[in-house]
Amino acid sequence: MRIVYFTPLNREIPRLGLYVNGVVVDLVESYRRLYGVEAPHWFYDLGEFLANEKYSFRIAEEILSTYSKSARSSIGEIYDSQNIIYHPITSRDQRIFCIALNYKSHVEEVGRPPPEKPYIFLKLKSALIGHKSPIIIPRISTAPDHEVELGVVIGKKGKYLSRRNALEYVAGYTIFNDVSFRDWQMKYHQGLGIDWLHAKSLDSSTPVGPYLVTKDEIKDPYSLELTLKVNGETRQRGYTSEMIFTIEEIIEAISQGIRILPGDLIATGTPAGVGHTKRLYLKEGDVIDAEIAKIGVLTNPVIREVSEE
Repeated sequence: MRIVYFTPLNREIPRLGLYVNGVVVDLVESYRRLYGVEAPHWFYDLGEFLANEKYSFRIAEEILSTYSKSARSSIGEIYDSQNIIYHPITSRDQRIFCIALNYKSHVEEVGRPPPEKPYIFLKLKSALIGHKSPIIIPRISTAPDHEVELGVVIGKKGKYLSRRNALEYVAGYTIFNDVSFRDWQMKYHQGLGIDWLHAKSLDSSTPVGPYLVTKDEIKDPYSLELTLKVNGETRQRGYTSEMIFTIEEIIEAISQGIRILPGDLIATGTPAGVGHTKRLYLKEGDVIDAEIAKIGVLTNPVIREVSEE
């Protein structure tokens, strides 16, 4: 199943849909049409949809089955996937956990020793944007860079988890482009370390999507190819098998003393090929295609921030 968080062009409220063969089935309108009542609140929020998995997935499957039987007119709105507004794979209470230096090839290219345990930092939700939305380079930075990453979406809450069963808490996977502002990342403030906040969380800078692919469609998350192209030129190529710390180990580390929640997002690190090592930064007019096998392509143009007073 491929779950999209989107807004139809003819409506105002974001909602969940199912991506099927180039179209998006609107779960809200389909529910209204099939059952004759208003859709439940969890069709408007990914975290709540995942938290109510006992009912939400069953109903979504029923809607999908109705669509597959070609009774399209009876299930509500269906949209061309090219004619909707994509939102990032987010939820109301979402936290975004990111892992630094988790690919062997990236560790080698930056000349750093591999970390002894997962190095975790947080990203603000206000940094996230959806498929096709512009990445905004703020006026305070001249060194924006790309990082294609496998995003892991949490499906149920848990605390003090073990790597042995950590994948039971995963709902699925998405694409995450951890755009980073190297001129801020390389500043060490008052001897206290990297300014992770400004390096990784500037407004409208981090694409996520285009959809959540549920884990039943990706049996082995360690056999996926990741690529990133800028204006058609391949800048990054790697495989999830390069991860230093597995998804299970990362979830175990995050959940020590912190309860993970449905809809939480984990960015699992990037392979070699980031622009900073060549001083090759993103600029206005660039178009970025971040692709992960079995998931899809996340495309975003790059623009400069319009001056704010």
